[in-house]
Amino acid sequence: MTAPSDGSGARRRWLRTGAISLIVVCCFTVFFWWRCWFWNDITTLLVVRHADRVATQTALSPAGLVRSQELVHVGTKAGIRGIYQSDTDRSRQTAAPIATALGITPVELPANDVTALVTHIFANHRGQTVLVVGHSNTVPQIIAAVGGPLLADIPDNEFDNLFVVDVCECWVASSQGCEPAIWCGVTVRMILR
Repeated sequence: MTAPSDGSGARRRWLRTGAISLIVVCCFTVFFWWRCWFWNDITTLLVVRHADRVATQTALSPAGLVRSQELVHVGTKAGIRGIYQSDTDRSRQTAAPIATALGITPVELPANDVTALVTHIFANHRGQTVLVVGHSNTVPQIIAAVGGPLLADIPDNEFDNLFVVDVCECWVASSQGCEPAIWCGVTVRMILR
């Protein structure tokens, strides 16, 4: 877009139009961020790998059973409203103590269906905190699926990371009401337990 050179009146109108357009864009940007942060559309995912197991066993080791109990201490203070686990014994055993303590029935989905997991979370727990028990290869995929960075797979001997993923959605109007357009803000923090 170039400024007209045929007089100061046309140039002033062009500058005014450009300034108004810039102000409108800035106002919309500020409004969307404000709406996300102050209208509590932040969905928090607490993402963990299942607790310790020995080699390729499907069940948790004694150390894993202890770690799953430690998750209760962390989870009871986090305001968890939903628990998601995969369809493996080790994932079920990791989620069971906190599910019992909170009185929540975990949602069980296939371990490798990250899309279904994310869809279910935002359809049923938007604006809430959920615990997701995943696996060494699915934890990074889950974080990436909600807009976070793609992390490397978790090493086989590492079971003590807790990822806190805060997701803020921006919305657009559609024929069926308001729908999420993009994840407009994602914060990922890793906490060593």
